[in-house]
Amino acid sequence: MSTFNKSSAMAEFESLLNQQLADYRTGFQPGERVEGMVLSIGPANIVLDVHAKHEGLVPVADFTDDEGKITVQVGERVTVVFANANGGAFTFTGRLSGGVAVDQSIAQAHATGLPVEGRVQGEVNGGYEVMIGSRRAFCPYSQISLFRQEGAVYVGQTFPFIVQEYDEEAHNIVVSRRAVLEQERERQREALKTELEPGATRSGKVTRLTDFGFFVDLGGVEGLVPMKELSYRRDVKPGDVVQEGDVVEVLVREIDWERNRISLSLRGAQTDPFIQAAARHPVGSTVHGRVTHLEQFGAFVEVEPGVEGLIPIGALGKGRRIAHPREVVALSQEIDVQVESIDEERRRMGLRPIDARVAAMNPGPLAVGSTVKGLVEAYKEFGIFVRLSESQTGLLHIGETDVGKGGNPVAKLERAFPHGSTIEVVVKENDGRRISLTLPGRWRPGE
Repeated sequence: MSTFNKSSAMAEFESLLNQQLADYRTGFQPGERVEGMVLSIGPANIVLDVHAKHEGLVPVADFTDDEGKITVQVGERVTVVFANANGGAFTFTGRLSGGVAVDQSIAQAHATGLPVEGRVQGEVNGGYEVMIGSRRAFCPYSQISLFRQEGAVYVGQTFPFIVQEYDEEAHNIVVSRRAVLEQERERQREALKTELEPGATRSGKVTRLTDFGFFVDLGGVEGLVPMKELSYRRDVKPGDVVQEGDVVEVLVREIDWERNRISLSLRGAQTDPFIQAAARHPVGSTVHGRVTHLEQFGAFVEVEPGVEGLIPIGALGKGRRIAHPREVVALSQEIDVQVESIDEERRRMGLRPIDARVAAMNPGPLAVGSTVKGLVEAYKEFGIFVRLSESQTGLLHIGETDVGKGGNPVAKLERAFPHGSTIEVVVKENDGRRISLTLPGRWRPGE
């Protein structure tokens, strides 16, 4: 083989070797689970290929049964937990249960930060008694979970714990489950940073209900659903829509990783009922609703669950000047309304009240001389307006009544013809734009 061919082969081999080494791990995190292949079994240690630049060592005792028999073979793949780096080799422990090193000594767990498995034995003053093997440990209330949960049961449960304080001589062991949960949440949080973005819909678990909304665990981070994002309905409280432990779909509205704040919306993940209501109740249609809210400028009426329209105060007065909607309607009152306008983009629906008696009116062409019944609707100094149909109103001039001159004409007309009362009138004139009325006793044909 020529010198050129040898050099080329060596360069190619070196390139392949460097490429392979680039894929190898340079280190591991304490407590990290790793899969490796058994290369050899020595008197004290088992040598593992853990796909790293250094070999892994795990005590033979960790894979020896009660009869002294080694339970693994060369070439077999095993799962171990990283403990530390020691003399150019990675040291692991193979005694696992549910992913945590439960049989390693408490002292080693305290030194390495590896979790140990413990069983909550009972509740004591200030926290819980936890059994780790045959040793008693103490877990404060604040360290049993990420946050307090009403009704949560821990006694009798087995969890992984971090040993925070260890004094062998004083037999003082303090452990924390919260530290384990925080480590897991931090790993999940880093993963979520790459995939969570505003506008996305996520599934999460309700963790806490507060006076200002409720929190949802998205799998590593919590987000808040504020009061205004609970529902399309008015005056809804968190307990009306969710309970702790519920799994819900939410819309991600805003993310601030620096302040660790995520704003969510429960209603945003649902179909907007306004769009469907607008299709079912177009402009001009009538609907039966319920008064839900009164403001100085008008009354809000719920036409469907989660969909409200506004009756302006001017429409409520029907020609009368009123100071507040409560003079005409009351909260929870059921009322018939007609849809006057729809603004889907701003989610606004304009309404006006209608009287069922008006809706039932069918006066015909309202020819001159015809006698019809109408409803007293509004007052002016010169007369009263009488509703003849949903689209037609006539004027009964004060001169066509028995109301005398002097004083307050409007007050006199109100006393003589109460608002909303039914009166019988005769069509005196009708030019297609204006309808003049008179009382039956004053009608003179041909005049």
